[in-house]
Amino acid sequence: MSIESRIKTALASFGYPTYPNTYSGSEPNYFTFNYNTFGDDHGDNKPQHEIALIQVHFVCPSDFDSVTTRKTIKRMLYDAGFGYPEMTPVGDENGQHWVFEIDAIEGVDV
Repeated sequence: MSIESRIKTALASFGYPTYPNTYSGSEPNYFTFNYNTFGDDHGDNKPQHEIALIQVHFVCPSDFDSVTTRKTIKRMLYDAGFGYPEMTPVGDENGQHWVFEIDAIEGVDV
């Protein structure tokens, strides 16, 4: 299963839009995500694993009580096999914006 599929599946029960990179819809609560990957555990000049560094963004209105939602997001991402999330608030006067940083490690077939 792809990283995109794993993230969308992990967060599906919220019912919020979940898109890679950007969301241009009108729902007040939504998720976006982005990631980069690199090879690791090199042997015989080939990577044995690929590591993905992932950011999942949760955006919601300022008056939304997000405490329980944020705890649930962490648990769901971890239960989906990602590393335990680090969370950073980056909201502003436009509303809440929470960034969850996770990682994933997969074997490489090269």
